[in-house]
Amino acid sequence: MVDYNRLAQTAARLVKNNGRSITFVKLNETPADSNRPWKGPASGGETTLALNGVFVPPNTVRQFGLTALGEGTEFKDLVAFSEQIIITAQGENDLREFTSVVDNGDRWGIIGLQVLKPGPTTLLAFVGVRR
Repeated sequence: MVDYNRLAQTAARLVKNNGRSITFVKLNETPADSNRPWKGPASGGETTLALNGVFVPPNTVRQFGLTALGEGTEFKDLVAFSEQIIITAQGENDLREFTSVVDNGDRWGIIGLQVLKPGPTTLLAFVGVRR
């Protein structure tokens, strides 16, 4: 039987040792005034999550083959439209509602997300980003 917890720890260690600190950003959509929702959220309307990530050009993913990271039309589209693929050990954090990533002051828009979760434990996330 596969020990997914041990694999997740190894993945997190490798991403930490070979990656860099990045910040996932999610916009707060709760209006500051529920009677005037068109005025938008209150100031400071962002939620952030600091993780480590390894940036990989999409051509590198193509070179090793899409089957190396999993198949599926979503992943093929992710590779085709991304400027960079960020590999991160997200743990049990849900990255689906995050809209951008900040890396050394540069903001990248998230265009897609593919999660490697072969068992009950999330191992890695592949995040497609564009400027």
